[in-house]
Amino acid sequence: MIRKRYPAWILAGSVLLTGCNSDDSSDDAAAYTPAQRCESLKDQALDETQLTSSTLETTGDNGVQACHVAGKINERTSPVDGQTYAIGFELWLPVDWNGRFYYQGGGGTDGAIQSVDPAMLADGWAVVVSDSGHSNDTNVSELAGTNEFGLDPQARLDYGYNGPAQATLKAKALTESFYDDAIDYSYFQGCSEGGREGLMFSQRYPTYFDGIVAGNPGMDLPKAAVAEAWDSQAFAEAATQTTEFGNPDLASAFSDDDLSTIGDAILDACDADDGLVDGMVFDPQACDFDPSALGPGGTGDLTAVQVTALQKVFGGARNSLDEPLYAGWFWDPGVAAQGWRIWKTGPLSPDIPGNSGLNVTLGGGSLPFVFTTPPNSMTNGTAITTGSQVEDANPLDQPGMSGYGGAFVQWILGFNMDTDAPKIYATDDTYTEAAMTFMGTSSTDYAGFRDHGSKLLVYTGQADPVFSSKYHLQWYNNLVSANGGLAATQSFARIFVVPGMNHCGGGPSTSQFDSLDALQQWVEKDRAPERITATAPEGTPWPGRTRPLCAYPQQAHYTGSGDIEDASNFECRTP
Repeated sequence: MIRKRYPAWILAGSVLLTGCNSDDSSDDAAAYTPAQRCESLKDQALDETQLTSSTLETTGDNGVQACHVAGKINERTSPVDGQTYAIGFELWLPVDWNGRFYYQGGGGTDGAIQSVDPAMLADGWAVVVSDSGHSNDTNVSELAGTNEFGLDPQARLDYGYNGPAQATLKAKALTESFYDDAIDYSYFQGCSEGGREGLMFSQRYPTYFDGIVAGNPGMDLPKAAVAEAWDSQAFAEAATQTTEFGNPDLASAFSDDDLSTIGDAILDACDADDGLVDGMVFDPQACDFDPSALGPGGTGDLTAVQVTALQKVFGGARNSLDEPLYAGWFWDPGVAAQGWRIWKTGPLSPDIPGNSGLNVTLGGGSLPFVFTTPPNSMTNGTAITTGSQVEDANPLDQPGMSGYGGAFVQWILGFNMDTDAPKIYATDDTYTEAAMTFMGTSSTDYAGFRDHGSKLLVYTGQADPVFSSKYHLQWYNNLVSANGGLAATQSFARIFVVPGMNHCGGGPSTSQFDSLDALQQWVEKDRAPERITATAPEGTPWPGRTRPLCAYPQQAHYTGSGDIEDASNFECRTP
């Protein structure tokens, strides 16, 4: 149960209003009203910070009163592109506070202030959100679209780590000033880029938060972006059609029926490995699926070039020396879900002309402009296309269509794994921190985090098409080795794998679960999560099914009796 409390200044105002009748006392009391207190925050001096508004607002169906603060940190003009940048943030401070601070993580390449869940405010959380140092509304260009910030060295660093860190410090100071009280517990929660931000905090700023949820984290995101290029090139080789822009149509590499056939074949090969045939693969490391069984020498459902594409993609990105550049992927039936397709091959929407998969739109823009040094440098070219540079982020010339119309496809298909991939580690006189420095999040140095008593809960979708759960588990195994073994590591960090789940949700999976509550129980009551009950939503083959998500390396196993749709009939067991 979340404790609510009224700030000292509200209680003091109440005493003055009920206990005194003099005009002077009434004037003093008025200064303690929530609206007056909120308004006064604008006068608070914070280094390099401008508070642009501070007003008491009523939000949500429950009519929650909260002080809504908006501000900008380190507003400046870039010496590189001449644009104005700032770390934008918004902070919501409910009058009825529970003593807790919550940072809501971002997504994609950030650049926007996200909406805050009114339920969080109704439960009394002070909540901050940030754009991480650039704006998708103003920091744009014809050349780079919303990836323009990648041309400014400081905006790169703000996106990687400094923006969230500064927003946290300013928001915490404002929170304690508003309530005239210390924060009891601080939490961070995010998925995707937000998950990467959570790992970043746990590694760079280990004392900022008592608890962090990092969902499907974009760990070492530049490496994942290289893998997106690798995957796109593999699918391009299997494409049977071209787009109106003259590029291979990645979506034509595999039809929906093809992906369903692959998903079914994975189930046939591996579903029973965890002890129960239930349409889910809980032991992917035991899954010995070979896509060639579906090729010309097997069932004939796939062509030889399709089999080769699958082998290349699931084997992971490599250079010509056969050195791994990123992890491979688990064979999981979630490959048949739309949440997998919209990333890997597209289409995101059949109404968008050209390739619209997220690997060549969202990922296609971040790799040349944000993760490559120098940005948008000429690729050295692959066998698919010759080297090129991005010339126009919006060839469709339509509002909101940056990245579409084949804007980045030629560059991605020309990306060379030998000569272009190393540029994520490169620096020069202008860009003095490499992308893998400001975006890297695979450190295993957790001494500060552990000694602070903080807790990290990571979850990863086994069928995530953009951030490999294999990569996440490789990091966790390294974390265990570097921190005294499994038991010692689980005292501060645990990872949970969600079978069937795509990126931050979706897929044939039990993808609905309360990771924040599990984290709170761990932080505040020392109840470490051995298992988290998860539910399958509507749209899955078994809506309402529950399963335990088990702390890795344990996996869910059926006990042998009882309803297989009920998590209570499963135990967590080490395979």
